[in-house]
Amino acid sequence: MITTLARSKIRTRIVALAVAATLSVAGVVTMASTEAAAAAGVENEGADCAVPGLPDAGSLPTNSKLPDPFRKLDGTRISAKSEWRCRREEIKRLAERFVYGEKPVKPASVTGTVSRNGITVNVNHNGRSSGFSASVSLPSGSGPFPAVVVLGGFGADTAAITAAGAAVISYDPYAVGREGTPRNNKQGAFYSIYGSSSSTGLLLAWGWGVSRIIDVIEQSDGSILQADATGVTGCSRFGKGAFVAGAFDQRIALTMPIESGSAGVPIFRGIPGEGAQS
Repeated sequence: MITTLARSKIRTRIVALAVAATLSVAGVVTMASTEAAAAAGVENEGADCAVPGLPDAGSLPTNSKLPDPFRKLDGTRISAKSEWRCRREEIKRLAERFVYGEKPVKPASVTGTVSRNGITVNVNHNGRSSGFSASVSLPSGSGPFPAVVVLGGFGADTAAITAAGAAVISYDPYAVGREGTPRNNKQGAFYSIYGSSSSTGLLLAWGWGVSRIIDVIEQSDGSILQADATGVTGCSRFGKGAFVAGAFDQRIALTMPIESGSAGVPIFRGIPGEGAQS
């Protein structure tokens, strides 16, 4: 029997190993395409891929098994690693259409500051502006440090992250997209830019905020945080947000969602009957 304390110690060790192994080498243990994207500072390397023929809800095929991730929308199957870039874009567009809403491309202007205790983000796009901030906690040493963005103060153990030599960026998702607001009166930094009735859901809005934090780190002088060594974590609803942030931004080297539930890591068809979380 594994006790709760033992499970906690095991998870702490796993987190420390994952952070140290992955962030310290900026994604060496991830797929080659992700390495290339992260090295070049590319949020979405398939942005230029044409994705024709997205189905609507009434024409989705019936499939008693899990879908083949390597079969394209036109029915053909990819046969080379180079084809994954645009197949990934197809999967991304499907996820946007049927689950999360659209993640807009990088805004016209993203500026901000990185200090040893905080990050500020200022966004301007199409005549609208908004901003938010996040606190930073550094490990011992002179840096620059890899960093893990922790959503809502609730994710992988921050002591384990710091012990692995990574900084902790404490990010409040509600500053970017607030819960409990009507669909036609959404609030937060994201909706101040894209409109209070935007069809983009909270999870992707939260992920957009993580991407803008990375933008600011990339623009800094690199003396405090490493732009090419960023992770993200969260638990429960924030686990969903961490999952989405990592899936939609290829600059993120390590994604650690915990108990993310519906619209996170688990398959939707694993939910008995109808009623997935909205």
